[in-house]
Amino acid sequence: MPRTLRRVWLALLLLVAAIQLAGFAFVLFDAYRINPALHAIGIEIEFDDDARPVVAPLRADIVAAGVARGDRIVAIAGRRYAPGASAATLARAIIAAPGDRVALRLRKPDGREITLRASRSARAASIPPRNAVPLNIRMGVRLFFTLLCSLSLLGSSFVLLHRRPRDPEALLLGLGFLAIAACVDPPLLMWMSIGLDWVIDALTGLWWTMLAIALAAFPDGRFTPRVLRWSLLVAPVLGIVLMLDSVDETTSLLIGVGVPLLLLAAQVIRYRRLEPGHARQQIKWAALGFAAGFLAVGVALAMSLAAYDQWSATPRGAWLLATVCLFNLGFAIMPLGLLVSVIRYRLWDVDQIISRSVAYTAVTSGIVLLWTLLSDVAKQLLATLMGPGNAMLGLALGAIVATSVFVPTQRAVLQWSKRRFTPASVDLERLPVRLTLWRDRCDAPELAARVLDVALRALHASAGAVFARTPTGRSLLARRSLESDDVLAAASAGSDGARALGGHVLHLEDEDGMAGWLILMPRDDQSRFPRSELQALAAAAGPIAQALRAATRAQRPEAAPRQLVDELRERLERLEQGNPSAPGHAAT
Repeated sequence: MPRTLRRVWLALLLLVAAIQLAGFAFVLFDAYRINPALHAIGIEIEFDDDARPVVAPLRADIVAAGVARGDRIVAIAGRRYAPGASAATLARAIIAAPGDRVALRLRKPDGREITLRASRSARAASIPPRNAVPLNIRMGVRLFFTLLCSLSLLGSSFVLLHRRPRDPEALLLGLGFLAIAACVDPPLLMWMSIGLDWVIDALTGLWWTMLAIALAAFPDGRFTPRVLRWSLLVAPVLGIVLMLDSVDETTSLLIGVGVPLLLLAAQVIRYRRLEPGHARQQIKWAALGFAAGFLAVGVALAMSLAAYDQWSATPRGAWLLATVCLFNLGFAIMPLGLLVSVIRYRLWDVDQIISRSVAYTAVTSGIVLLWTLLSDVAKQLLATLMGPGNAMLGLALGAIVATSVFVPTQRAVLQWSKRRFTPASVDLERLPVRLTLWRDRCDAPELAARVLDVALRALHASAGAVFARTPTGRSLLARRSLESDDVLAAASAGSDGARALGGHVLHLEDEDGMAGWLILMPRDDQSRFPRSELQALAAAAGPIAQALRAATRAQRPEAAPRQLVDELRERLERLEQGNPSAPGHAAT
């Protein structure tokens, strides 16, 4: 059964990849062949709320003939078409119509029909364009985000098929990603244009149901809290509601975006119940990708509902392009967080991502706001003091002040976010300072144990050990989770043995020479240690070596009296026994 399921999954993956390629080809054909032919006769084909093709006039003579947005084409060149004729069929008939004039019969929303003889002329007076962004720029930006979305969805499904073919949750996610890829841009326009818009509704209800159930049982297949078990019944019902498109757009938006976000919020309960480890980091990655993706899609859908038709051409065109790009970007982000979470790849790096994202977002927003306020205030002051002609100097003054504030503010916010999200990294950076206190209060094993604890927390290593360099080799000072004798033996063998296990070896060395080794075993998710954390650990190698020497020297005065007493006791015993080799006997 698993082998059969894997073959079906692979077949669906190839099918969706073919649908994606067909969608790309259709988008290009629509942009560079169909639309120019329609624009030549002064119209454009759009889709109404029921996904039916309607026209929009592009020239003044077409408007003067009585054509308005929302009119439907019922006949072309004397041939009538059924009410369900697709946009592709109508466009093909217009392109194939002979002569310089195309006879069109249009039906208005009130049922009246008008006849239009549209000339193929580029000289006719045009009404203001609906989209002032150049076509090549629109297509380049759109196809970039579309390609990003397609690669993310198909690639995530393939990786899940390859890495977790027997995992039911991975199956739901992988098939859900394929369903998304089969109904978003670019196949979206293709399905609507050929009259198969029901495919979009069916696939939307399918992938939404799969992702809702998978999220409710995430990450281990158990529904926590138990009330989420009802998602097995409720999710398919809501999916059918979305599939039938029987509710208004606002309700669809609340169901499609609000319910997954509520399920994501329920993961907070599970997160708080879990001990630090894989499951907690999986929830973090899933929350990061899923929340960012669904929020982006939700914002894009909300933008599509805005009343942008009354805007001028340039902002309207930019708004439409931004809506499409944000929509594709949301579906590109969504599978990445879930993919990383399911396959347990670089689980621990999400903390750094969140930390830096919060820092840079806060700093950038604050600096932009500061620059805006200072520029306005400075412009008013300069205009009052020096005249209106010098008001623009306020922009430069605001930029200078904002730039001078940027660097220290960025440093402060970054430090705050690191303390908030990655306190272990802060402990690692402060390790050289803390060593100055530990070296006077701890012996060598205790100091090594504290250093090892800080390193393990900061780098999320699975195990570790600290060895001291001795005249005869090395001695173990501290270890964590190295229970297996084989693993301990390999780590004790030095750099080669530890690296053979995928670990990291830090030479504890300063200007006085080698003092020991700090060995860290690889993470549980087999990902590499972050370079920044390794650099911070390497910077502490010298202070650790000095602290180990100081702690070792501090133990020697305590051992010296015991050694002296033992030596005196041994000599007295020799004297009492009359040992000729004793120093006292030789003197007599």
